[in-house]
Amino acid sequence: MSEEYDVIVFGAGVAGLWIANRLTQAGYNVIVVEKEKLGSGQTMASQGMIHGGQKYLLQGVLTPHAVAAATMPPRWQASIEGRGEVDLTSVEILSEEQVMWPAGSLVSRGAVRAAAARVNAECRKIETNDHPEPLRLHKLQGPVYALPEKVLEVRSLVLALARDLDGRILRGEVTDLTAEGVVTVSARSLCARLIVFAAGAGNEQALHMLGIGQRLTQRRPLRQVMVRPLPYALFGHGVAMGAQPRVTVTSHAIGGGEYVWYLGGGVAEKGAKMDKAAALRFAASELEHMFPAIPWSDKEWATWYGERAEPIDEKGRLPAAPVVRQWGCVLFAWPTKLTFVPALSDAVLGRFKDIPPAAKSPPPPLPVAEVGAYPWEVASWQTVA
Repeated sequence: MSEEYDVIVFGAGVAGLWIANRLTQAGYNVIVVEKEKLGSGQTMASQGMIHGGQKYLLQGVLTPHAVAAATMPPRWQASIEGRGEVDLTSVEILSEEQVMWPAGSLVSRGAVRAAAARVNAECRKIETNDHPEPLRLHKLQGPVYALPEKVLEVRSLVLALARDLDGRILRGEVTDLTAEGVVTVSARSLCARLIVFAAGAGNEQALHMLGIGQRLTQRRPLRQVMVRPLPYALFGHGVAMGAQPRVTVTSHAIGGGEYVWYLGGGVAEKGAKMDKAAALRFAASELEHMFPAIPWSDKEWATWYGERAEPIDEKGRLPAAPVVRQWGCVLFAWPTKLTFVPALSDAVLGRFKDIPPAAKSPPPPLPVAEVGAYPWEVASWQTVA
């Protein structure tokens, strides 16, 4: 006999946990099932940046991504202040702002000015004496702007979202699934009025179990680079010409007043096409060019390689907004970007408007899922010659 629930959410990343919180608040009997650990995969490997659309304006036009993202930071801010849809008052803020600086030629200085001119009025130019320390050391020539976009400490975000789901976030693996809402998890038969997959790559496996043959997702490889130790923090985007930053940097304390820099943007996108050794050499060369005043030869380096599992539209492109698809009693949810998670939860809750809470089963006796690790906590570090 199957154990019955209103909702089973698969995937204990930020998206799955946010959705589960909102459904629980609405009175539904919800359990969350995670194959590995809370936040494992894309969540703990993310940089924690809550974009408001500014970086998308680097393409020179008001893109659909920029328009969609613009409404998201106020919703995150409301939750951080304790007046929003979920309680994020315990989340640690690594930085209240992200900086944007020219990371290249004279042309890149123009790119920064142009991008700044297109963003909202809260974007402000930073005076030279107030530049972040790495940029002051470089004696950077060119404008530096502060974007009003927070950077969150991701583990504290995961823990905040897990707090009100205590005892309902379980570890298990799906081995069978039907469109009627019956699923086998670690040899237990469970059923739900609706099942929600917000599991990244796990969504692909579930689609396969349902026999959905059409191509709905893509994999985008990424090789994030880590370097330590740095005596100062930096959060933001080094801009050159092009549709993406040359580098995106977040900084994470490792004790003793030192930080690991976690690198995305062009460094990560281009590095994904290289093996680990070549990607590290490329990243080191890029940082030496952008920050020549910092000694890089004595640093340790590592990478995190992953494939972002993303939805695609009918033209094979990444959609500009969250995506929810439904087959029978099974929903598949993708936020497309961390910043869009609140909007994704709206789309999922919209599927429940004619489904009142009813099920009363207690959580099944599955192991409780633990919190995952950051890439730099489990990385193999090395020097770069």
